[in-house]
Amino acid sequence: MVRTPTAMPILAAGRHRSPRHGACLMEYTSVLAGERFSDSPRCTDPVLAAVARAVNDYSSDRSRQRIAPYAGDLTTAHGAGDDVGRGIVRRCLLSALRYADGTRTHVLLVALLGVDRAAAGESRGWDHSMLSLDAELALLGREREVADAAAYVATLPVKAGEHARRASGIAVEIAVATIAESAGDRDAADDALFELFNECVDDYDRALAAAGQGSRLAWTADSTS
Repeated sequence: MVRTPTAMPILAAGRHRSPRHGACLMEYTSVLAGERFSDSPRCTDPVLAAVARAVNDYSSDRSRQRIAPYAGDLTTAHGAGDDVGRGIVRRCLLSALRYADGTRTHVLLVALLGVDRAAAGESRGWDHSMLSLDAELALLGREREVADAAAYVATLPVKAGEHARRASGIAVEIAVATIAESAGDRDAADDALFELFNECVDDYDRALAAAGQGSRLAWTADSTS
């Protein structure tokens, strides 16, 4: 039996002035956490919150309601660190690359190489040694596209801290938008977005446990009894 809050809202896309005007997933999370009504509550890691906002906004009205039960988890999903956040961004970008073509592929690859450069602690240039193992395996056969993206990234100096504050959220939204717009029919796109969101929440939960903090998530939306 799925465990959910006793009062489940009807989630809506976008930001809202107050709960009377509706709520997206993160705004609902802020209410559950006892924070000021906001789509960026302090209780949730900023990268995970970016995933939640994007999936909320790019899902259909019907599918969006599937993520509502995760609000309780998100009230305690914080503190795992920048490396975990970058891993979630990387997952989003690699997932989106399966659906992208043309210019959108280049944009996603630039974002991906930027994530891996930040993870390497570098802010300038580009070297293949910066590429993460996950990315390297996923990009086999894309050598020419990767080279073009690397040449562009090398011209863009971005400090690792600045990347975490600004570029990560932008990369997540581009990835989610790509899936929503390119995954085929509406149901296929909704299912892909829901799966990605679920995987990101699970990644964060596992990271907290691996850090010796145990699972701090309030409850698991897909748990059964």
